[in-house]
Amino acid sequence: MAHLYLDYDRVPIPLTEQAAGPDQKTHPTETVSKRIQAELPRLLRDGLLRSATVAMVCPVVYTFFLRRRAWSYAMSFAKLFWDFPRSAADPPGLIPPVNPLLITRTLFSGGLLVLLWQTTNLFFSIFLSKEPLKRGQPLTTEVKDPNGSLLNGLKAKKETVRSFAFWELFFISHQFPDRRRAIFNDIEREGVSAWTQILEASTEVIKGISTRIAESKPPSSNPKPSLTKKEEPVLHTLPRLTDSPKADNIFASSPKPTTTQGKLGEGFSKTLRSLGESPDWTPKARARARDAFDRASSIVLSPERKQRLLGSQDLKLLTGASPTKPENLHPLITRLLRSPAGHFLRQTYARRLSGIVLGTPTSSLSSIIDSIESLTRLLIASLQEDPYGKVQADVPGVVRLFTETVTTLGKFAHGELEVHWTDANFPPSSNPAAQAEARRVPDVELVIDTLKGSLKSLLSAFKPYLKDIGLVGKDLRLAKEVAEDNAA
Repeated sequence: MAHLYLDYDRVPIPLTEQAAGPDQKTHPTETVSKRIQAELPRLLRDGLLRSATVAMVCPVVYTFFLRRRAWSYAMSFAKLFWDFPRSAADPPGLIPPVNPLLITRTLFSGGLLVLLWQTTNLFFSIFLSKEPLKRGQPLTTEVKDPNGSLLNGLKAKKETVRSFAFWELFFISHQFPDRRRAIFNDIEREGVSAWTQILEASTEVIKGISTRIAESKPPSSNPKPSLTKKEEPVLHTLPRLTDSPKADNIFASSPKPTTTQGKLGEGFSKTLRSLGESPDWTPKARARARDAFDRASSIVLSPERKQRLLGSQDLKLLTGASPTKPENLHPLITRLLRSPAGHFLRQTYARRLSGIVLGTPTSSLSSIIDSIESLTRLLIASLQEDPYGKVQADVPGVVRLFTETVTTLGKFAHGELEVHWTDANFPPSSNPAAQAEARRVPDVELVIDTLKGSLKSLLSAFKPYLKDIGLVGKDLRLAKEVAEDNAA
């Protein structure tokens, strides 16, 4: 349970904020020994704590929940070989004897077992999350088709494979000019060029942010009417059960009934028709019916109740919106949500925002960061290394993509996403500064800062050629505003 809850099966890829300078240490690298030394003290502490908890809880659980059943099973098996008196049907004593030596041995052996599990998982995760380099070169360097292997990894369905492929692309775009030239020169690949495929794979990852944000928003309550002409509905009638009426006898009176049931029905219908057609019945009946309906509606739903309902949380609950704000909850519910038991019920703002922006069930943060920076570095390097000059034509599209993504993401993260009513720890609306700070989720802010930094780098590198590549007007103005906006 702890393995699943703490997500021990994830492969940690180290990430940090975009550093200033040519090295761009987005992926901080540490030696394996340093990472193990940093994690071992925590593993020892957690192992001893969990084994001690189990050693203290197990005797109580066994005594009150498992002892009688275990004794019954043991006696059922032992009766096959020995005879026991009836008094042996129940375990002796209310509380089993407690052996301090047994508890000590359980504590020691349990701690070693938990430590074994955690160290095994730690070593596996550390060695698996090593940077995709072999002898100082990218992993795909020694294969027959390096670019083809890289492209297959970028298009992989499994998130782990794709993350390592984008990580390798990140190293290629920053540190290996020979591989960059090979990508720019690979224009005769089957289908489209290598650069175009890299651009499509990276663009798909970045566009996924805006797509998930759009899908998370509720549909509009008042959709715009369609301008296209609607087709007239076709009326599909049921098959006839009788023949069509003849044209010459449609006004003929119906024959008189001959059966007793038919005569009673005819008499009852005549009586009702005479009451409805009488001048004394119709106005009064309508008035009495109108008064009855008015009284019923006033009792069931008064005008004041209607107004309260239109602005109440009940209507929001029926329409699927959040029933209330965390600050308006009952104090008992708030206390429950803030307790350890409420941890499993709370839907925190950070968790919901990260799930929407970075994807679920696994986070694609590393792929998003690597795709943004890889595109930026490859476009900047193309000024000197692209012999055909075709890569620069994609600069306006990438700039527009970065601008739209950071604008959409900034608005959604800093105001559009509503706080769930179970997030009792979220600051109240009376403290806007604390609310603004609570909306700044570190992983999401890392994506926003990376997009802004990449926009700034692209505009700075292509400043002398902006008109030549077609980046002018509104697109250029919006990109500059986003790149220079360091707030929010």
